[in-house]
Amino acid sequence: MASHRFQRFLIIKLADLGDAVLALPALQALRRTYLQAEIHVLTTPLGAEVFRLSPAVDQVIVLEKSRYDRPIQAIDPRGWLPLLRLALRLRRSRYDAAILLHHLTLPFGRLKYRALLRATGAPVRAGIDNGTGAFLSHTVPDLGFGAKPEWQYALDAVKTVGVVAEGGPPQLDLPDEARREAASLLDSCSGDGPLVVLHPGVGPYGPGRAWPPERFGALARGLLDAGCRVVVTGTERERPLAGPALAVNGVLDLVGRTGIATLAAVLERARLVIGADNGVLHLASAVGTPVLAIFGPSNAAAWAPYGALLHQVGASLPHPAPCVALHAGLPCSPCFYVGYRLGRPDGCRRRTCLDAISPEAVLRIALSMLGGLRADTVDAARHGHLAGGEGRCERGDPRIRGGRSK
Repeated sequence: MASHRFQRFLIIKLADLGDAVLALPALQALRRTYLQAEIHVLTTPLGAEVFRLSPAVDQVIVLEKSRYDRPIQAIDPRGWLPLLRLALRLRRSRYDAAILLHHLTLPFGRLKYRALLRATGAPVRAGIDNGTGAFLSHTVPDLGFGAKPEWQYALDAVKTVGVVAEGGPPQLDLPDEARREAASLLDSCSGDGPLVVLHPGVGPYGPGRAWPPERFGALARGLLDAGCRVVVTGTERERPLAGPALAVNGVLDLVGRTGIATLAAVLERARLVIGADNGVLHLASAVGTPVLAIFGPSNAAAWAPYGALLHQVGASLPHPAPCVALHAGLPCSPCFYVGYRLGRPDGCRRRTCLDAISPEAVLRIALSMLGGLRADTVDAARHGHLAGGEGRCERGDPRIRGGRSK
């Protein structure tokens, strides 16, 4: 039985979209064990948009982590006042326990996390220890990246403070306004075909994760030919990666048109979301939408969406799966976050692990996940003569590629 001495928790997760979602099962388990406790989360501006949608979280505290990523930034006097204010706020909150949901991989990172934990004044300081976490009072051993999923590391960390419940899949509570906005954005995508979202972007960190953009274009054509309705999402900065898919006649362009909550509501209405390793796939998983994730240099065993089936390209799917993490199975991959090392955030120049995953291989798995829609179109994709299907979004909307503005 959980101890009743814990009345207020601080969770430290300075994460962006995907890592924030992967922390949710741990927070949900913490909430189920300590029903009356307050749970606060210290996170980044983007992570805050996720945690504010979690019913397990009472309060979100935002730190501009990017201002303190490098040692040279830490000595800039302009950043000292915000840190002092944060330290005072944390100390005044009188936390019973502070739980760090980060690996202690880099020396400067360890220094920052130690300072944050000390600022809380919490008597219990829990986290993942690779042997350098002497400042932690309650620890779970770090077995290396990919030894178990990141969501499991987070769950094990909260179990050190008496959590006995399981968290289950990540869950978000979307506002009604976000769902109304999503419905409005998708109103031109009528028809009976399944709605498939393509997200070619991977964010600014680890650009080597990106699947070649032209392959998203081929995939979009194949999905349309199979009778699907296709939507492309991303930020404006990711528009170059989305370009080939957006050039396909009949796709709906939602690039740069949604915030996080509205994007989650768009994903919630889809039958399938496809992309390279990126946070949007985790967001889709959190709203219950099946995901097909394409992994190259990054570590699928660590960062695949919750409950994903790790699947090597070319093999047959052993059983229907709501979430598939597709990888090439090459001996050189993953090379990003391996063991106890950061590895190569940009991957290698050759990108062999991503080149080995063809559009027709992704299309075949996607159609299988959608219930076997016209699998014969895979051969057409291979030979480059897809005719275009009937499930595309309506013409006449300026957001539809190939459509006409009135």
